[in-house]
Amino acid sequence: MNLRQGTWRSAVVSLDGALHEVVTTPHRSRQPQAVLASIQAAVENTKTQYGDRLRVVSLAVAGTVRENRLMQASTLGWDEVELSPVVGETGLTLLAGNDATLSGVAESRTGAAAGARTALHLIVEVGLGGTLILDGNPASGATGVAGEYGHMPFGDRSLRCPCGASGCWDLDVDGRALARRLGEDEPDDPFTYAESVLQRTDSAASAAIALSATALGSGIAGLVNAHDPDVITLGGLAVPLRKSAPDAFDTAYRDGLMRFHRGSPPPILDSAHEADGALLGAAALGLDHITTEPAIATWAEPTL
Repeated sequence: MNLRQGTWRSAVVSLDGALHEVVTTPHRSRQPQAVLASIQAAVENTKTQYGDRLRVVSLAVAGTVRENRLMQASTLGWDEVELSPVVGETGLTLLAGNDATLSGVAESRTGAAAGARTALHLIVEVGLGGTLILDGNPASGATGVAGEYGHMPFGDRSLRCPCGASGCWDLDVDGRALARRLGEDEPDDPFTYAESVLQRTDSAASAAIALSATALGSGIAGLVNAHDPDVITLGGLAVPLRKSAPDAFDTAYRDGLMRFHRGSPPPILDSAHEADGALLGAAALGLDHITTEPAIATWAEPTL
């Protein structure tokens, strides 16, 4: 499952990792209890349909997740939300993680970064998220919340982010940044707003897009200097943003690299999985969980 700003998506995943019965459901309410209740009902219905064949619920969330607790999701306006109610009384295990992190897992396992030992994945939607993948697994940090790249101080230090920090990179690359540069009010739906601006060809829009592309390229260079990845993959709005201002992006990227990187900089590739990345990454997380030796042993246990 994938919980996003305006919708949540669900799928049933077979042992080969394929997605089945993919459904997108809009939020009828933005209140956490209402959204989680809707997801819980879907989980219970699926459990009724599949019985013991359903082994685990894996949930990708557009926010910072620690041990099945959503610590903060500025795009949803949620703070400190326990996610375990989504499995209800089914007895199923819940595995929750950040959507950008799980998208990076999908790219590393079966996407544009397949085969890379060290891969950096970044995705722009409302804000910027990402992950560093090492041998197919995300670097999770001490408490499981690593990869909040959008909240690094690569942006305007005079701007306060909804996360509480100032100067977040988030605020320099997404729809909020484009609106600010165009002298317009912050949009209610920054993602859709950004999509519309990226379709424009007037000089004001082109200038705003170039500044956001510069901010994106410059920040990526900083992460390359820090992490030394084999490859960088981009998802979401990062792809059309780069393509809309390629010169601005490339100049900022190369100028931000340490000199020894410039001769052979890590390639930056479009993600292969795009909209399904978070679902596929969540699927991979679930399959990892149920194919451990102890988990497989439980498959043969008799049901009392």
